[in-house]
Amino acid sequence: MAIILAQVNYDDLSDPSADTAITTHHYTSAAAAPVIADYTAFVTAWDTFWVGIGGLLSSDISQNLIRFYIVSSTPGVPTGESVYEDTTARLGGSGSLRLPPQVACSVTEETPVRRRWGRFYLPAFTTTSLGSNGRMASASVVQIADAAQDFYQDMIAANRRSVVLSQATRTYEDVQAIRVDNVFDIIRRRRLSVTSQRELRPLVV
Repeated sequence: MAIILAQVNYDDLSDPSADTAITTHHYTSAAAAPVIADYTAFVTAWDTFWVGIGGLLSSDISQNLIRFYIVSSTPGVPTGESVYEDTTARLGGSGSLRLPPQVACSVTEETPVRRRWGRFYLPAFTTTSLGSNGRMASASVVQIADAAQDFYQDMIAANRRSVVLSQATRTYEDVQAIRVDNVFDIIRRRRLSVTSQRELRPLVV
């Protein structure tokens, strides 16, 4: 089996200057040599996942590109060019006020080895997902966890196993459970880089 990297891109339709948010996902191919079906299996499972969570994400967000790469089993060998791209347009479904772009929800991937757990960070949540005291609403946590579970189960059913990869050794651990909690995370690199308003007040000294 080969290790495949799926890189999922999220673009901000309301602000072309904003950085593209990215989540990455590793999984195994069904056979030694990857084929197109290995990539479309991920896309099919991801489409179901998106149906489950899309209503929580801002309608300003377009998830319209997934790039696939084959990861070398040799440590230190860089990943080459993408071998497949999916350009299906997937839009967020929430028209509510958007939270700052650096605010994210983490989906933790549990493996048998605690220090080898992984995670990815979903972007573009709106006030629809806010609960009390700045935490994510309970219903949103359940909705994301259920959709994530369906995604990973669909991958297992398709004979493609989601894994957490060690870049240092190029070995991997199978994802055996997922975890979603009600504390938002901060991904600093997703912050807005251009201001649209700045107020200056001189002081009399």
